[in-house]
Amino acid sequence: MSRLADLGRRITAARWTLFDVALAAVLLVTTLQQRDTAPGDWWLFATPMLAALVIRRRRPLLAVGLAMLGAIGHHLTFTATAEPLDLAVPLTLYTLAGTVRPRRAALAMLGTGLAAVAMLSVLHLLTEPTRPQPTPGATAESYDKAKLAEQARFADPRKFGVLTDGSVGKPQNVPPDPLTFPELVSDALGRAVGVMLVLTLAYAIGDGVRGRRIHVRTLEQRADDLEREQHQRVALATAAERARITRELHDVVAHGLSVMVVQAQGGAAALQRHPDRTAAALDNVISTGRASLADMRRLLDVVRDDPATDAELGPQPGIGSLPELVDRVRAAGTPVTFAIEGDPEPLPATVDLFAYRITQEALTNTIKHGGGGARAAVRLGFRREELEVEVTDDGTGGDVPPDTDGNGLRGIAERVGLLGGVLDAGPADTGGFRVRAVLPLRLDPVRTT
Repeated sequence: MSRLADLGRRITAARWTLFDVALAAVLLVTTLQQRDTAPGDWWLFATPMLAALVIRRRRPLLAVGLAMLGAIGHHLTFTATAEPLDLAVPLTLYTLAGTVRPRRAALAMLGTGLAAVAMLSVLHLLTEPTRPQPTPGATAESYDKAKLAEQARFADPRKFGVLTDGSVGKPQNVPPDPLTFPELVSDALGRAVGVMLVLTLAYAIGDGVRGRRIHVRTLEQRADDLEREQHQRVALATAAERARITRELHDVVAHGLSVMVVQAQGGAAALQRHPDRTAAALDNVISTGRASLADMRRLLDVVRDDPATDAELGPQPGIGSLPELVDRVRAAGTPVTFAIEGDPEPLPATVDLFAYRITQEALTNTIKHGGGGARAAVRLGFRREELEVEVTDDGTGGDVPPDTDGNGLRGIAERVGLLGGVLDAGPADTGGFRVRAVLPLRLDPVRTT
């Protein structure tokens, strides 16, 4: 992609260079058609102006300098009349104002050009011949003779005709009558102001184009930044969703498999002496396996589909499902007591789900690490602005350090941290293990997004 982009830039630059060469050729041809002759000295000043037109996009500052030098030398040496090739000065000034930063260089060149125009106007005003004024008392015949003599100064003597009386006739193909000094001042001032306006307008247009380009470039950078930020948000949201699904899968699989393993072990032990208990254990294994498979299928559907458009997805479990969870644990052979303190009230969906998962994980740890004969107690405490979830057991798990590399307590800690709650997990004072989580009911939107 970088090579293609570089090739595209080169092709574009070559096209603009050809355009500038063609523009210089058109101005040169037009100027030569307007002039009767093009002496060698004239080419000395026209060449820098043509070169300025060709290099104005690559070296704009040098191009303006060459164009101004050529124009000043041309008008000092030949004529004060503007020619098509003089457009090289405003064109290069426009390019300089539209591409070079900061503006000091373009402003300096604009000031130099305006000063040069003023200087040339003054010089032409001082050197331009003026029409003689009639003296008081002079006749019309004497004025015509003085006028004719003044014209003869600037005319080729060979172009004068000879009259029959031997006097010199009116010159042929001579320049127009010189202007009076007031007329000359008015004409020079008008031309100077016109040229200054053209130079100023060229600078203003170029500066406006440069400002527009900067504005567009800023908008493009902002759009790129917003796109990168959007990608980062999507990546963070994806990572958070993966972490959530990982916790959910761990809770579902770990709890379901723990109950199924305990039930299978109990059924195998009672197979010979208590066949009825074996049948009940197998029923619990089947129901627990089906429930776990349903939860896993629901989580996988969340990964594959959009939950907002999937009407077959069931609701997330909450504290209303805790009695069913406690019954499954009891059926697995672990006695569990369930108590509620305070006045139950509707909970935020996140708190409701996290309270269920914390209880589920704590009971799973009791089944896995509590040992034989362990008993558990689940307590929910409703307070004004928080919910307390406490799960304790009297097994032997309290004598074993918690598995810091596992996902059980880590998942509980992450859930409590997301809500900004407080977690206390460790050996209980009376033996066994204790998990106590305090979850705020008023959630911070930043934490829950």
